[in-house]
Amino acid sequence: MMDRPNAHARRARRGLLPLVLALAALLISASAFASSDETLSVRARSGADIDTMDPAFYQGNEEYNIDLAIYSKLVRFAPGSTDLVLDAAEWMELSDDGTVVEFRLREGIQFHHGYGEMTVEDVKFSFERIADPDTDSPYASEWSALVEVEVIDRYNGRIILDDVYAPLLSSTIPFTTGSILSKAAFEDRGDQFATRPVGSGPYYWADWQPNQRIVLERFDEYYGDAPYFKTIEIIPVVDALIAEFSFDVGELTATEVSLESVERYLEDDDVTVNVLDTLRYHWIGFNMQAAPFDDVRVRQAVRLAVDIDEILTGAYNDVPNRANTMLASDILGHWADAPAYQPDLERAQALLAEAGYPEGFRTTLITDDVPVHQQAVAVLQQQLQRVGIEADIRIVQSMFEDIGQGGAEGMHYASFSAVLDPGYWFEWFTCDQIGRWNYWQWCNEEYDALKDEAARTAEPDERAERYVRMQQLIDEDVAAIWVTNGASIYVHRADEVQPVFLAMYAQYMYWTGPQE
Repeated sequence: MMDRPNAHARRARRGLLPLVLALAALLISASAFASSDETLSVRARSGADIDTMDPAFYQGNEEYNIDLAIYSKLVRFAPGSTDLVLDAAEWMELSDDGTVVEFRLREGIQFHHGYGEMTVEDVKFSFERIADPDTDSPYASEWSALVEVEVIDRYNGRIILDDVYAPLLSSTIPFTTGSILSKAAFEDRGDQFATRPVGSGPYYWADWQPNQRIVLERFDEYYGDAPYFKTIEIIPVVDALIAEFSFDVGELTATEVSLESVERYLEDDDVTVNVLDTLRYHWIGFNMQAAPFDDVRVRQAVRLAVDIDEILTGAYNDVPNRANTMLASDILGHWADAPAYQPDLERAQALLAEAGYPEGFRTTLITDDVPVHQQAVAVLQQQLQRVGIEADIRIVQSMFEDIGQGGAEGMHYASFSAVLDPGYWFEWFTCDQIGRWNYWQWCNEEYDALKDEAARTAEPDERAERYVRMQQLIDEDVAAIWVTNGASIYVHRADEVQPVFLAMYAQYMYWTGPQE
């Protein structure tokens, strides 16, 4: 893969994991600015509309961004650092043995739409609901150590765990599974809560026109500092070229743009270009429970037929770096010595012959409507033909439904987003995720045991050893062929807005107007 063009280094700011990525020239919290009546118009992340705003069942990308704006947590990440700051909690303390979290809520926190004051009963409902097997949340393991949330009184509570859970303060409480819902609103709205959510954050859910726009409005009774923008208008635009045109004519204040458009915007002195390393992994995968990919020799052959650098050039414009393993380089447990496989067509064909496919075979290659995924499978299709594998490309609306739940046979090209804690990256490929998020249809008992051990291990070095071994197991079974951890290109005009991101997630409450 070619080096990044020098122009990128000159004018684009590149974020480093796992630091919080700040896109403003000087990171300033929203409290430093007076609030305004202006509207922030942004493209939904990756152009995708929401599926649900129920934190127990998030599927898409924009849900995570909106979650940070409409829901409170006990604690949250401070803008500009990975430090935790108090949010809905007035104080919070973790016991020495790591199994009890005591907290006190701020008094007077109001839920949106007149649903009254937040109490510990709402915290109990929110956390225990995700952990409850009857809820059938794919995120239940985030609260797998939870025994109960004990209600001491209206404002004081205690989170009781059955063991240490290392990700508790890095991906559970400060992130989406720590979102606090109004119990009364959930019971009142029932199934409608998913698209008429009620939180207590700085913005409330005002309107949703599917595939057209989502509108958030500033919540005047918010207990914290008022955000700068009165209204956030989120526009789902799948086609990056349409989003870029909307930005060019002033209809969007900021947007993610295609990787091919980096140079064009770098040449515009009025536009600030930000290249973000993302908390994400892109891979080529298989349904490992169905022929021919139930044979490891076939999967090995595909790995040797694939040219990752060619995919990065053809589909990603050489912007993101190559990934040879699951975890990004700055995440705890990164396997630094992971092999970087190179094409070996002769060996690939020999493996296919050993597996009983000397003339190759025909299969299906599935992906979704994300443009970079589609560009990648077009390159991959040509590469597979070199060893006699004819892959028919199939575009689906929901990878989760077709591959995860549906178990579609063949190959696929997909990507998942992640968080700062490494445990979350591995979460989706356990045995009990088959029929949900385990697109590989892969079950490895050693992998599952290591994941559970790592989550109950407080010592970072010991956790890292387990995560490296888990990545080695994926490599040994050829459960996935890693491509990249990705990059996102965001553009904005500094005289209009100063955006702030937590890793790859837009923290709308911190977006401010022109820097003074």
